[in-house]
Amino acid sequence: MEEKRKKVVAFTAGRRGGNCEVYVKIALEAIRAMGIDVEMIRLHECELHPCTDCLRGGCYVKGPEGCIWKDDGPWLAEKFMESDGYILAAPVWSLSPCGIVTDFRDRVFGPKMDLAMWEINGGMPEWAKGRKKMRPGGLISVGGALTENWTSLGMATLYTTTFSAQTNVVDNMNVYQVADPGEALMREDYMRRAMYLGQNVGHAVLNPQIDWERKWLGPDEGEACPGCHRSLMIGKPGRNFVECAICGRKAYISLDKDGNIQYSWPEDNRDRLTMMGKFDHAREIARHTETIYNPHVDEIQDKLKYYRQMEDFTVKAPSRTKKKD
Repeated sequence: MEEKRKKVVAFTAGRRGGNCEVYVKIALEAIRAMGIDVEMIRLHECELHPCTDCLRGGCYVKGPEGCIWKDDGPWLAEKFMESDGYILAAPVWSLSPCGIVTDFRDRVFGPKMDLAMWEINGGMPEWAKGRKKMRPGGLISVGGALTENWTSLGMATLYTTTFSAQTNVVDNMNVYQVADPGEALMREDYMRRAMYLGQNVGHAVLNPQIDWERKWLGPDEGEACPGCHRSLMIGKPGRNFVECAICGRKAYISLDKDGNIQYSWPEDNRDRLTMMGKFDHAREIARHTETIYNPHVDEIQDKLKYYRQMEDFTVKAPSRTKKKD
C-alpha cells in the first residue's frame, strides 16, 4: 500500500498577491521541492465570523462543525487537522496583525482544540479521534515600519494560534521595512529566509520520528528567549527577572561590565509552548473555579441580574434595528 504523501497547509492573512503571499509562496515552493504536497489558503477570501464564546458551546462536544456560525470555520479547521505542517503569515497593521488572524485563531483553535485539556479530561473527543498530531510550524510576520519595534505584537499574536494544538514552531521570520506592493522581492535576504523557513518546516515534516517539541531549526539571530526565539519581555519595577510575553519563560537579568543586559534562563521547560506548561494552566483554571468561584456562585448570580437587566443606555447598531421586509 502506497504511503500517503505528507502535506503542509499555509494560511495567509495578507492581500492577494501581497508581500505576505510572496514569502509564503517562496516557502511552499521549497517545501514542494522536498516531495511534500502544499496548499495555501487566503483567509480574507473566507467567510469567517468572530467567535462569540458560547457557554458550553457545541464546538466543544461536536468539534468545529458544532459552531453556531455556518461559515468557513469548520472547513478551515478541517484543513488544519488534515495537515502535517502549518504555516501562518500575516501583515502587521497597528503593531499587531489584521483582525482576521484573531478570528481564525478563536474559531479554529482555542480550548476545543487543546491537547492538554483533552488528556486531563479523559482523552480526546470523538470528533478528533485518531487525528492528534504535534505538527511543526513556521510563522511569518510582515511589517512595513522602518523600525522593528513597530512590529512588536505581530509575531507574538501569530504564536497564539499555536498553543492549544501544540504546533511546534521550528522557525519564525519577523519582517520589517517591507511595505509597498511587491517590495518583498527587493529583499533578497528575506526571500532567502523564506526559502530556509520552508525547508526547515519540510525537514520537520519528513522526520516525525524525531521529537520536534522544543526543537528550533531557524537561525540564531540574537533574540533573548531560547523558547520562542523572540525578545518581547515583561519587566516590572522591583523585580530582578523578566518574563517572556509569548511563551512565559522567566529569566533573571543583570548587567555586564559594559552595562549591557544579560539574561539567565533557568532550566525550566514548563512554559506554555510545552504540554506540561499547558497542564499547569489547565490546573490553575480548575483550581480557581473550584476554590474561588464555586463557593460564591449563587450570590454572584443574584448580583449579576442587576447588570444584565441594565439596558437603558445601551445603543443598538443600525443592522440590529432595521425592519424586516
